[in-house]
Amino acid sequence: MTYTLVATVKNEAPFLLELVAYHKMIGFDNILIYQNDSDDYTDETLKIMRGLGIVKYFYNRADAGKHQVRAYKRASRQPEFRDARWTMALDLDEFLYIKTGNGRLSDLFRALPDSDVALINWRRFGNDGRVNIGKKLVTEQFLAAEPEARIESFFTPYKAIFRPNLFARCGIHQPADALVPEERIVTANGSGLLEGEFERQRFRAKDPDRRALAQVNHYIVRDAASFVLKSHRGSAHQSNREINQSYWEKRNFNDEKDSGLSRQSPAIMAAMANLDAMSGGALGDLRHKALRLHRQRFLDLIKEPDYKELYEYCRAGEEPAKTEAAENDTVDQEVAQQRSNAA
Repeated sequence: MTYTLVATVKNEAPFLLELVAYHKMIGFDNILIYQNDSDDYTDETLKIMRGLGIVKYFYNRADAGKHQVRAYKRASRQPEFRDARWTMALDLDEFLYIKTGNGRLSDLFRALPDSDVALINWRRFGNDGRVNIGKKLVTEQFLAAEPEARIESFFTPYKAIFRPNLFARCGIHQPADALVPEERIVTANGSGLLEGEFERQRFRAKDPDRRALAQVNHYIVRDAASFVLKSHRGSAHQSNREINQSYWEKRNFNDEKDSGLSRQSPAIMAAMANLDAMSGGALGDLRHKALRLHRQRFLDLIKEPDYKELYEYCRAGEEPAKTEAAENDTVDQEVAQQRSNAA
């Protein structure tokens, strides 16, 4: 089988190497990435990856709020999309976590019933008490998530992996524009239940079996400092959406620990190291430069009253966790150093 991943990106350079390495590790043969208006080493990182054949990379020009849909239409014209057996669209804060077998796409499809679309529900992860931009992997830092049982009674968003010969293109949550009568399309969920065995509304669904085979880990807020940057960047497909205190309050779930994907950290770091070695160390260097740049941009942003207020709201009642404080390059230490230098 051939598997293709489609992603859209803006100013996500610190996270590219982890996301690409992980999804290639679990079996995505092709990764198509569309980038627009980034100025944080995203373009430089993707050009290196393209030159090494790791990803296929395109600049994605579009009007505000239309970048994702435009990218999905463009991706549908690529042979990697049309010739794939299965295709999926994910954002840079989403990781497909496969719980069956060895955690590979081949294991997932051996466990799923014969189907044309698999709707893989999100499990939303919170900031896990982290307030600063850390150097560790996203999948390693954030373990706190929404209650596992919540999906039994609450409609939860999903992302679809689907047969691209049956649809015109990816959509934000599910494939768009079926090319065959919809009654011929067989749909399952991330527990292997078939349509009719679980409730579904638009791009959300319940799952009585609690994402038994797979889930999409959605690191929707990350740490408080990264959330401030997310607020400044805005939404890729809803240009008028406010990413503010209310957004944080509704999505920052820290109810239960889910360490399933974090247990794969050694394998993910090894996959990242392999890609970095292919680049002669350039990819790792760009990741570190991007982390430093994001930290500096955060420091600049919180000089503005609105962003400072947002940051203080998100970190209210929280001090850096011991693991975070032990990292030798946290934002708080950089702030202290800057103050010292100014004095």
